[in-house]
Order: sequence, then structure tokens, then C-alpha cells
Amino acid sequence: MMKKLLYKTFILSMSIWAISCSKDSPIATKTKKELLTGNTWLYDEYYRNYNTTNAILYYKKNQGSNLLNLSINRVTYKTDGTYTEINETGATLNGTWIFLNNETQVQVTNSYGTFTSTIMLLDQTHYNWLDQTASNGTFGKMIPQ
Repeated sequence: MMKKLLYKTFILSMSIWAISCSKDSPIATKTKKELLTGNTWLYDEYYRNYNTTNAILYYKKNQGSNLLNLSINRVTYKTDGTYTEINETGATLNGTWIFLNNETQVQVTNSYGTFTSTIMLLDQTHYNWLDQTASNGTFGKMIPQ
């Protein structure tokens, strides 16, 4: 009787282990929209003249001698296609955003105009973008707030 109980317990334990170790468990991957709208983004680094061999680092988080202070800048993209940005002067900009070119670019429109940037890297902890047209190329490395 004891052997049967031990055998059944062993079989049950092995069945649970086999199910929990199955490679068929789906891994949820987030869409670009979920990644972009899942965080409020702040600058880690910001460059101008990025299209040249002499790119200039204008801002680096926690660096004392920045050419531009982006420490209060925040950008929040919302799932309804609107966005809010607090710029370097503390002004709040509201506008809209859309993906372009098979979700490889983001276009924002606000009271200053329409701006398009190419997504260089987008995951849960990085949003790197490049605008080839502004200031001879601007490049931003953003991280979650």
C-alpha cells in the first residue's frame, strides 16, 4: 500500500514538473505601441550634429556640464494617439503621435509643428530615436522615468 502511494506521488510530481518545464509556454512579446506607451520617457543622452563626424553631446543625465538641461523633460505617449511633453523650459506641450513606415518612425504634431524621427531602438528600457533633418541630425537616448 505504501509503495503504491509513493509511486502515485512520484508520477504526479513528475507530471507537474514536465508540464511546468514545457517549451510550449507562450512568451508574451509587446508590440511597439505597447512599448512606446508603456512608459513616461526621459532623456539619458541627447546629441546634435549627429549626421557628422563631430556629433555634439548636448545632454547626459547626471552630468554637471551640459550644453542643454533636459533634466525636467518628459514625454508620455498615450494609446489613443495623443501625447504630452514637458520640455526643457517646463512648458507642457500636448499633441498627437502616429507610427509611420511600418512602425519604424514616430511622427508627433504639437503647437511647434510636425516632427518625424526614426526609431533606432525600442524596448522596455530604451527608446532611441534619430531625426536626420533637425540640427544636422539630432539623436536622443531615452529611458523610463
